[in-house]
Amino acid sequence: MPNADIVQRDKLLNLVRQHEDLRTHCLNLVAAENTMSPIVRRLLSSDLAQRYGDYTGRDLTARHYLGTRYITELELEISKIACEVFHARFVELRALSGHIAGNCLLMALCRPGDLVLELGRSEGGHRIATKFASAPLIDLKVEYLPFDSARFNIDLEQTLDLVRSRKPRIILLGASNFLFPVPLAELAACLRDFPDTLVVYDASHVLGLVVGRRFQDPLTEGAHVVFAGTQKSFSGPQSGVIYTNSESLIETISAAVYPAMMSNHHLARLPALGIALLEMRQWGAEYADQVIRNAKILAQTFKDQELPVVGYKSNYTESHTVLLNTSKLGSNVELGDRLQQAGIITTPTQLPDVLGGAGLRFGTNEVTRRGATEYHIQEIARITADLILQRCSIEQASKEVDGLASVLGGYAYTWPG
Repeated sequence: MPNADIVQRDKLLNLVRQHEDLRTHCLNLVAAENTMSPIVRRLLSSDLAQRYGDYTGRDLTARHYLGTRYITELELEISKIACEVFHARFVELRALSGHIAGNCLLMALCRPGDLVLELGRSEGGHRIATKFASAPLIDLKVEYLPFDSARFNIDLEQTLDLVRSRKPRIILLGASNFLFPVPLAELAACLRDFPDTLVVYDASHVLGLVVGRRFQDPLTEGAHVVFAGTQKSFSGPQSGVIYTNSESLIETISAAVYPAMMSNHHLARLPALGIALLEMRQWGAEYADQVIRNAKILAQTFKDQELPVVGYKSNYTESHTVLLNTSKLGSNVELGDRLQQAGIITTPTQLPDVLGGAGLRFGTNEVTRRGATEYHIQEIARITADLILQRCSIEQASKEVDGLASVLGGYAYTWPG
């Protein structure tokens, strides 16, 4: 009779194989995910995966563990690359995710009772501050930014009125449903009379487009500090980054990152992040151009197929994201499941009530990294519309999806081999 541990071992290994096989036969249009190049993926299983390298403050050489000579050299080099790629004077790379990076900023920059303004859920907000303040220990006030649903962007004038009346400590910009650049420069210009208010920009969804210089440059436009996850439109490992041009802010932030929020900061992800940064420095503009071009084609083809696309006038996106209003099409969860059964992976999402309240979110980032061009995107949009409008069977669509997935099985925007 087989040993029970061996049976369970084999079950776990088989589940991983099944997952990987599933993903090779589907088209991933999840805006929050991406695929890493083989060279980046390999680095995640180096000896660094089981080592410690924690340090205090900003001195990367002040390690608490011995045996870290090359770890220190690696982190110094990766930090240098990150500063160059982000066009920032200072970076903090210890946060394990964008969410943790955001929490670190709130810990560092707020005091009990401070007010944070951020986007609400139906407006596409990730609600970092709302989630953070849900912990009983955290005394933080949170209110939601005014939103112009027609433009799918913050309402600048109403936001300024709210700032004048409420005097927030932080205005947190950025979203999970991020279609258009926010009016950051205009907002920052009007905040000069409010020196105690900080603008924090969550670039998690658009980091690859920001690095590619094809979306907006948050620091140049007036953000005090930027944080992000590195696995969405940026195709790196799951990780977090914080960057700024302010020495005083980075000192305060790093003091909150360690030891309050982080101890072991999972060293194996850092060389992987470093290579992903170099890939973006080499191909970032080309990649970002294609991601946005593909998103626009996806949206327009959806529109041509008579699907209700969210946007402003005749512009549906300036990012990697496309949103469908599914309120008149049926349950967004059921529609997402129908697509999933055919091998198209997307995300049900909440929309403002005036836009129907419910939708599906699509992202062109991963399929673009796999080599998708306008032709592939048009085919994906057509199959998706056929499934949503029930013009074809799941079985028929699945065969077409499998054919496209086999074509888009490689890795673009990286070195060969």
